[in-house]
Amino acid sequence: MKLYKMTENDSVIRDITRRLSVLVDSILHLATGTVDLSGKLVLLDSDELLLVWERKLRDIRLKKEEEAWLAFERQFGKGSPLVTEAFVKWQETLYAYIEHEKERFLRERQGSKTALFNLVRRGAKTVVVTKGAKPYTQKCFNLLGLSPYITHIYSPPPGSRQKQFVDAVLENGVDTLKKCTKDTIVVGHDLEKDMAWDLVPPNGNNDDGHAPVFVLLDTLVFGKDVVAPLDAMTEIIELLSKKGRNDFWRGFKSFKVPGQGKTKNYSFGVTLYGNPNNGHKAKIPLIYDIRPLR
Repeated sequence: MKLYKMTENDSVIRDITRRLSVLVDSILHLATGTVDLSGKLVLLDSDELLLVWERKLRDIRLKKEEEAWLAFERQFGKGSPLVTEAFVKWQETLYAYIEHEKERFLRERQGSKTALFNLVRRGAKTVVVTKGAKPYTQKCFNLLGLSPYITHIYSPPPGSRQKQFVDAVLENGVDTLKKCTKDTIVVGHDLEKDMAWDLVPPNGNNDDGHAPVFVLLDTLVFGKDVVAPLDAMTEIIELLSKKGRNDFWRGFKSFKVPGQGKTKNYSFGVTLYGNPNNGHKAKIPLIYDIRPLR
């Protein structure tokens, strides 16, 4: 299975930071035996995984965003790049209000900075895939101090609000399904909306499981603790890489399916999952029901 093209320019500063992180991690890896994640991609959701909005205010925000987008589509035509251009400008006003009322609107998931830092330090790329506009998403991360721990943000091409997982993996040199299952993890809280279904092969060709491993975390709720802070994600990713000898898919297959697994601090379920709303797609390898051991 070949994955098809789209690219986006890297920031020079971020690339230098990433290279330095890989160099530091190589030294630490030799000294301590920690897991080397160089070349690995971690595709992350944004809302309700890394960021959480107060529920009532979030519902108002989403409604206003949808209304604005549809209004711009009526004005400029569905699929027009001008729709995105106008929407980005409109979001500037929204962001100014959110920035002013930050404590009422926006929080981060527990353990986010430590978990993401550890992935980047070990050589992985932390890639946020969002249906929102990149400038707005970037500013929200800046507001909470999360930007240094995010390698890339992938937003839809002009005129679209559909997540583009394929773009994210292609730009990072992952152009076949085999490379994708070996080097890519998807992390989210919604099996339908957060999984990279555009990277999953069709059903019926004995391809069940031949897709990026999906790590399903519980939804982040404003002002409340989550069952599994984000360090659970990091521990699971390191375990899969270690058990698979640098291959996530092989690490997943090392578990009995369906079955159970454990890291130092968490237990989790292991299974193959078929989404009833994507019945034409093969089942995906799924890590779920992540819970602290103590």
